[in-house]
This record gives sequence, C-alpha cells and structure tokens, in this order.
Amino acid sequence: SLYTGSENLGCEGYTLDVTADGIAISATCSNGFYYAFQSIKKMLPANVMAGVKDDSVTEYALPVVSIVDAPRFEYRGFMLDVSRHFFDMDEIKRIIDVMSYYKLNRFHWHLSEDQGWRIEIKSRPLLTEKGSMRAETIIGRTDKYDGKPHGGFFTQEEAREIVAYAADRYITVIPEIDMPGHMLSALHAYPELGCTGGPYEVWCHWGVSKDVLCAGNDATLKFIEDVLGE
Repeated sequence: SLYTGSENLGCEGYTLDVTADGIAISATCSNGFYYAFQSIKKMLPANVMAGVKDDSVTEYALPVVSIVDAPRFEYRGFMLDVSRHFFDMDEIKRIIDVMSYYKLNRFHWHLSEDQGWRIEIKSRPLLTEKGSMRAETIIGRTDKYDGKPHGGFFTQEEAREIVAYAADRYITVIPEIDMPGHMLSALHAYPELGCTGGPYEVWCHWGVSKDVLCAGNDATLKFIEDVLGE
C-alpha cells in the first residue's frame, strides 16, 4: 500500500513497513516512494539485483522491518570523468542504475579535458572531429605508451538521453566543461584560442599544462558563449 504523508521527512524521505500482512510505504513526494522501493530491492537476494535468474525460486520473502529514512545530505553526488577515459552509453546507464540503488542524486559529468573533448557542439564541429581523439595513452606511472588511439564523444541527442535516463531515477546531471585550463583538446581543434598559438596536441599523458584559453582574446569569449549556450 502507498500513502501520502511523512511531511516531516522532506521530499526524499519515506517510511517503509513490512509485516506479515504486506508492505506499506508512506512518502510526501514521488522520489520518496522511489527511494523506498530501492530499500526493498536491497532486501532481495543478490542474484536478483545482478539479473541472474534462478528458475528454482518462484517467490521471495522479505524480512519484517519498520524503516524511517531521510537523507542527511541534500547533495549526494558521483563524478565520472569520461575525458581521460571514455565510457559509452551502456556503461553510463549502468553507473546511473548503481547510483540510484544507493540513492545518489547528482551525476557530475566531466566532459572536457586536455586528454579529450566529449560533447558535440554543433557550432564548433572541430571539437569532436579533432579534439575527441588522442593518439595513445601513457601506461601507469611509466614513460611508456600503449600505442592505441583512444577517443569517443556524445552527440547532443545522446546527452539528452542520459539526462532523461537519470531524471527517471531522480538524478540530476551536472555537465562540466573545464576551463580556462585543461583545454588542450579544444586548443588542438582551435589553436587561435590559445595564448601562444601552439602547436597543440590532445595530451596522451597526465599533469597540468601551461597552455590555457587566452582570456584576453575576444574570440575566446565567443567560444565560451557558443559552448555553454549549446
């Protein structure tokens, strides 16, 4: 049974009572009900959550419990850097599923770096045509490289799909465009935006580059308006 109530627990809080007679959930808002169901999922066997079917089991018993739950922190975040190491759509959706299981509600999506530009900007096509791919990647803390091109990016349609997928699980997506530093992928695509004129390459290693967007260049301001506007 579902009931509207628990006003003192806020929008994300809920009460959950499992008895011999059934399950009763009370919450003020839809995300409270959603989090209650996540708690129920935690009471099920691990193979159910892993998607491993057991044909010998036709029903599951839940423990008798009484739960009053509300988050201590309003912001419960997870940051994913897809710039240094690319994750595809299925991998990101899996991460969002795990986030929802643990009642996290902010997905910080790191979309640009020295090592790769990952979001389509229609007015600046070279960002993904040139800036989304690096030639290779350094191996650990050595001076050796793997010799494998690494890259990928998300179209705006794919980004909208991720935003909607997360919203269905009460997760807000926070996109990050890192600037004025951490911009070698963009400078490789548009070298006129740098302070030195380059040449610039998408970085294959880690660290802090001295090359940044040139704040004294009016073209830089137009670039920022284009990127953040889209």
